[in-house]
Amino acid sequence: MGEIIRIREQTGPDEFRIWFTVTGEERVVTLDPDKQALFRSGRTGSQSLACPFLRRNSDGLFTCTVHHSRPDLCRQYACFRVLVLDSKGLKHGRVVEHTRYFVSADPLLNALWKNTIEPAVISDEDLWEEHVERVLTAAGYRVVR
Repeated sequence: MGEIIRIREQTGPDEFRIWFTVTGEERVVTLDPDKQALFRSGRTGSQSLACPFLRRNSDGLFTCTVHHSRPDLCRQYACFRVLVLDSKGLKHGRVVEHTRYFVSADPLLNALWKNTIEPAVISDEDLWEEHVERVLTAAGYRVVR
């Protein structure tokens, strides 16, 4: 989402004008009152492609800090563990959050998954995600995790 949603400017202490890089549309979002300190605590660490309003909370989980005023695009966005995009940034598949279950309507991507990723025996979740990213990147896809 960090490649799609960008902060254009801060328009108030807790208000930001954002823009969608794909459509050029702009709108205003406001930090949720209970998440203002979390937003100010910093970025999401290694999640460089994450939405600029996503933060890791004290439990280690990711939290949207503008949830109440989030754009419609975010409201329609399905949660994922791994998101697979093509070179133009279009969504081609995803691994369902907290699982290794893959969903895609792309037959080539499904075949790649079934033949290369699914058979891999990797018990460590971080190493498994790295493997997924390596395989899909080598095949020309972009991976967001």
